[in-house]
Amino acid sequence: MPMTGSGLGLDITLGSRPAYEPEALALFARMTTPPDARRKGLINTLIAGLKHAGVWSRLDAFYMLAAHTAQAACLNWVADAYNLAPVNNPAFEVDRGYTGNGINAYLDTGFNPVTAGGKFSLNDAHLGVWCLTDTAEDRNDIGNFNARIFARNSGGAISGRMNDNSVPLAAPAVSTSVGHTVLSRGDSQGYRIDKDGISRVTVTHPAIGMSSQTFWLLAANGSSYGTRQYAYGHLGRALSATQNSDLYRLLLAAI
Repeated sequence: MPMTGSGLGLDITLGSRPAYEPEALALFARMTTPPDARRKGLINTLIAGLKHAGVWSRLDAFYMLAAHTAQAACLNWVADAYNLAPVNNPAFEVDRGYTGNGINAYLDTGFNPVTAGGKFSLNDAHLGVWCLTDTAEDRNDIGNFNARIFARNSGGAISGRMNDNSVPLAAPAVSTSVGHTVLSRGDSQGYRIDKDGISRVTVTHPAIGMSSQTFWLLAANGSSYGTRQYAYGHLGRALSATQNSDLYRLLLAAI
């Protein structure tokens, strides 16, 4: 029986039947409209890559909003829990994702970091989002009151919070909100801001507490609503600089 592979378990074929990761098979089974063979391959490659990079085991939730259906876009790939609930009809576009309306539309993860008992915790946490459109605005992309991301604020910088109660004083300037923005806290004293797989700044802000609110996408619970279009969102334990670089590379290949 012929077998081919990449060496990382990313592209294995047994005879004429692809050998998918167990997590990919479970995800396919939850999709009301099954993905075609090409999309299955992309999903499987991404999941296998996340596992190999040590990222998958650190995730509470991962959403590929740039999916083939709105239902598939709302699925948490990690487990059949914390699937997204659209509120006030955010616009969905096939293979592009969901777009906020800047007024009241959002996607509720159902994940409350205080009560979920998940991997996201006070001193070991990350939030990440991938924007497909560029705007400079003081509107949130993901999170809640004490943990949130502005991919590009009105001053042209990445801003937000990571289990603290103030925005960074040394927010890194960016020319566009398009791309992958991650805030990652690995200890009690500060957190890292990464853009497109590159560490931009380490913010020295002590952790003061987690807000007992569910995380939203397209907005932050208890704060402003965004207008950008989003391809990915994710949350969980802190990611190292290397893990985040690998994550960016994997997401870029699948988008």
